[in-house]
Parts: sequence; structure tokens; C-alpha cells
Amino acid sequence: MSRRHGQEPGHELGGLSWGELVDAVVAQCGTLTAVAWKLIDRADGDDVASVERALRRLRTRGQRDGGRWGQHLLRTFGVPAPIEARLRWMGHYHSPFNDLPVGLCLDQLRLWDRPPIASSRARVWLHLGEASCALRTRRLGDAAAHVRRAAAATAPLPAAYDAARIELALVTGYLASRGISPDAVPQGDERLPSDDAGVDAALARAEQLIAAGELSAEDRACFAARLVDQRAYQHNLARDHARALALYATIAPGVHPFASYRRAAGLAYGALRTGRPDEARALALEACEHAGDGGYTRLRAMGLILLGRIDGPASAAGAASLDRARAIARRLGDDELLARADRAGT
Repeated sequence: MSRRHGQEPGHELGGLSWGELVDAVVAQCGTLTAVAWKLIDRADGDDVASVERALRRLRTRGQRDGGRWGQHLLRTFGVPAPIEARLRWMGHYHSPFNDLPVGLCLDQLRLWDRPPIASSRARVWLHLGEASCALRTRRLGDAAAHVRRAAAATAPLPAAYDAARIELALVTGYLASRGISPDAVPQGDERLPSDDAGVDAALARAEQLIAAGELSAEDRACFAARLVDQRAYQHNLARDHARALALYATIAPGVHPFASYRRAAGLAYGALRTGRPDEARALALEACEHAGDGGYTRLRAMGLILLGRIDGPASAAGAASLDRARAIARRLGDDELLARADRAGT
């Protein structure tokens, strides 16, 4: 690993340093002078030479506060696109980032939660990633706090951050389905009765943004599958399994492994609840294949939990599937996944 700007020899930093950000902007503009000229309208009386000197000093700041010129640089140029893409990967629930061990996810998020990223628009992805980790460890109060921070961070952002707004709406809807409002800190982390009005409002917002947002085809497919899954959950909770099945059938197969998993798993659950166990088992096995194709360890464990339900926890096959799911959950440090396996075993 190469030495970063502004750090002591032998001490490596994670995340992005000011030196790397300045270098990326210089590579984009051609020279440090060209960067200075683009910043001169924010210079408040300074000349180009003084702006260049300020940028050279900024290069040595490592991951400390970048001060006035750090803010000017971020407002003018933002975060480099490859770094933004990496942060988005950490912030999306449907990325394989959430299939890593929880402790590793938290370590990565904390490494990036420093200037300049912590001072940039891109910090919204860190809040969303933290919310997902809190949900995986059943810390609903912490998840609500991260959702509040993400909401504050997205408010002033342009349409290019519609994906973050969709993520926020879906997480808000999930919390509401557990009776948690981001506006109120819950007492403890026990699941409460679903706030159906809160769920409907959050999912309606997500649907609107998915239809009109600036999204890649894969993100659109994954978000749409997550929206279906959360709406179908409400129908299954009300024992309206036919309506849930109809929703899952609308997910287009073959666009992305995550979406294909959601389709197969949802149809499997519906088939089980409507008295078709053989069909349910075939669909659950298909779901496990889609999870493996996408590198989704958690989804594979969820598929095993579904198989355990279908075969019955008292059967040898069902117990084996649930044991495998529990082993995965323990290796990932995923308390929510472990709780699901335990519920399926009772």
C-alpha cells in the first residue's frame, strides 16, 4: 500500500484522504492551476497563487478537518465517481456488502466516516449502511437514528441522489412495519405492531421515485423487487396470500440475481401457505441458486430457512437446513438472521 498524503510513515489510513481527493481533481482538470481557477470565484479576494498554496496545504491534511478550502473543493467537484460508486455499494441493502460479516461492514463504514467523505454529500451512503448494520444486529433504535441522519443528509441533494432517497424510503417502510418511526426513539428494540399508515406512505414514496428516478437498470430491478417484497409482507401478514403471490409474479426474472431471488422466495412462501409444498420446495431451491449466483450469503441463509419451514423443523431435512442457516448467521454476526432461523425452528 502506498503512503498517503499527510500521514506519518508506517501509518496507513482507510477511506479517502484530502491528498487523494486533490490529486483526483487535478487529474480531472489537468493541473493544480486549472483547479485553482475553477475555485477562484469562491476565493473571497484571494488570487490564483494563494488558492494553489491553499490546495497544497490541503493535500497534507490526511483525514483531518479540511477547513474552508476543503469545503470549497467538495462543493465544486464532489467526490470522485469511483469512490462514490464504492460508497453506494456500501449503502445499498441489495448489494453483497450486506452479506459480509457485520463487524467487517461496521469497520469499513467507520474507516470511510472521516473527512473528506464525512464532509461530503456522499456521507449519506454511510448513514444508510449503518442503518442496515443496525437492523442486522436488531438495534432498531440505532437504525432509526441513522435513518434520521440520512433524511437530513438527502434533503438538499440533487436528483442524482434519488437512489439514496429510495433506499431511505424502503428502510423507513421496513421500520414502520416493525412499529418504529424514525421521528421517535423507541424504548428498547422489541418489535411493535406495524404502523400500516407509515408503511404505506414510505412505500408510496419509494414507488414514485423508482418510476421517475435516475437509476441503472439493475438498481431499478432490485429496488422494484424490494418494494414488492415489503408490500407482499404486509399482505402475507394479513393472510392475503393470493395478493402477495400476484405481486411476486410481477418481478421480472433474469434481470439481477437479487431480484430473481426475491421473486422465487416470495412465490415459494406463497405456495407453502396455499397448500402446495412440492412447488414451494422447488421454488425455494431455485431461490438458493439465485442467491449463490449473486454472491448473497444472507439470502442463501434465508432460502435455507424457507426450506426448513417447508420440510418442517421436526424433520431431518428441515432441521439440517435450519442448522446450516444458523451457522451462516453466526459466522456473519447477524442477529436478525439468527432470530429468523430460531423462529422457523419453533
